[in-house]
Amino acid sequence: MSELPLHDPLGRSRTEIKVEMTMAAIVLLSAMSGNMLVVYVINRDSRLHKVTNMFIHNLALTDIAMAMTSMPFWIASLSTNTWKLGQVWCQVVGSTSHILASASIFTIALIAFNRYIKVVKPTLYRKVFPSKRAAWLYCVFVWLVSIFLATPYLFGWSAVSYHKKLAICIPENNVYKITSAGGILIGLTIIIFYCNFKVYKAVRESTRNLNAHAEGNGVRCANDSCRSNMADVSVLKTCVTVACFFVLTWSPISIITVIWTLGFDIPQTFHTTSAYLAFSSSLVNPIIYGFINPQFKVAFKKALSCSRFGNGNTDQNHSRNGVRREVARGLETAA
Repeated sequence: MSELPLHDPLGRSRTEIKVEMTMAAIVLLSAMSGNMLVVYVINRDSRLHKVTNMFIHNLALTDIAMAMTSMPFWIASLSTNTWKLGQVWCQVVGSTSHILASASIFTIALIAFNRYIKVVKPTLYRKVFPSKRAAWLYCVFVWLVSIFLATPYLFGWSAVSYHKKLAICIPENNVYKITSAGGILIGLTIIIFYCNFKVYKAVRESTRNLNAHAEGNGVRCANDSCRSNMADVSVLKTCVTVACFFVLTWSPISIITVIWTLGFDIPQTFHTTSAYLAFSSSLVNPIIYGFINPQFKVAFKKALSCSRFGNGNTDQNHSRNGVRREVARGLETAA
C-alpha cells in the first residue's frame, strides 16, 4: 500500500483516504471473486451452455479484466491523489480502461438484442444467432470495435492524462470525451431499454395468451413446463436488471465528464461517487445472477459446495423447448 500523504491535494483526512481505499479494495476483490465464479460455473455446467450465457461469460471476463488491469492503479492513486508511474503507463491504463468500458456496454447491448430477437422475432433467431460459435464471433466483434474506438490512445495519437478528482487516467480530447461519454452511451442505452421493453411486452402478452388458452381448455401446466416458463422469465428479469444497473453505475461518470468538459465546476463528492459507481458495475452482475436467475443460483451453490455438475435431464430439455415453441406461437398470434 502506498504511503499516505501528510497534506492531501483534495483536502482529505488520513481517515477518509483509508476508508476510500478500503472500499475500493472491497470492490476489486468482490468483482474478481464474483465474476470468476460466473466464468467457472458456465464452463463447468453444460446446462448453462446457451447463446445468451456466452455473452454473460464475455461480460464476466470483461469485468475480471477491469478488476485486474484498472482497479489496482485506481486504488494506488486514491492513496496519494497523484500518478507516479509516468505518462506512458497513464496512456496504457487509460486506453485499457476505455476498451474494457466499451466492451462491457457493447456486450450488455448484445445481450439485450439477443433476448429481443429470441422473444419478439423468434423466426429470425436461428438466422441471427445460429450457434454458440456464432455467439463467440459476436463477442470477438465487440472486442474489435472496442479496440478500434481506443486506437487514437493506444498509438499515442491522442493524449491521456491523470484526472485527480476521479483518480484515474482519461482522454484529454474534449470532443471525443463528449462523443463517447454522451453520444455512444446514450445511443446504446436507448437500444438496451428499447429491446428490453419490447421483450417485456411480448412476454406479458404471450403469458396472457397461454394462460387464457389453458384456462379455456381446463388445463393446468405441468410442473416441468411451469418451471421452464419461470426460468425463461427469470432470464428476462436478469437481463433487464443488469441493463438498469449498468445505466445506474456508468451514467453518473459519463454525465460528470460531459459537464466538467463544458467548463462547469462539480463538487468533489460527485466525482468520487461516480468513480466508485463505475467500478462497481464490475461486481453487480454476479450478484444479480445469484439472486434472480435460478439456474445460476443452483450452479453457484454446487460450485461453492464442491458438488458435481450434471448434464441435465433430457425430458426437462424437451419440456423447455416445448414451452419456447408455445411462446413463439403465442407471440406470432399476438402480432
